[in-house]
Amino acid sequence: MAQALAIAGLAAAAVAVTAPDALAGTSSKLYGCYSSWGNTGSLGHCQTVTRTGDFQNEVDCALGGDSSVWYYFHKDSSHDGWGYAECTISANRSWINFKIHS
Repeated sequence: MAQALAIAGLAAAAVAVTAPDALAGTSSKLYGCYSSWGNTGSLGHCQTVTRTGDFQNEVDCALGGDSSVWYYFHKDSSHDGWGYAECTISANRSWINFKIHS
């Protein structure tokens, strides 16, 4: 009986070690915009954009990466929940890219 309990305990420990942890976070702001990420995706958020230009949400995935299309935002506008980027397995972190609209 003790041996069966020990084997069951080892199996449970192995499952706990190999199961992926839920990851979540928020990037630093860039011109009023930031990115948030969870288990397998990322979303851009802008609260009062401070510079007119193109913004992109990019996520670092466990296997490769993904980025949204570029979105043009005017200064002083707000946009919540734009530029979804998705990972196949898990998201490590995300951030906002910016370029002056050409």
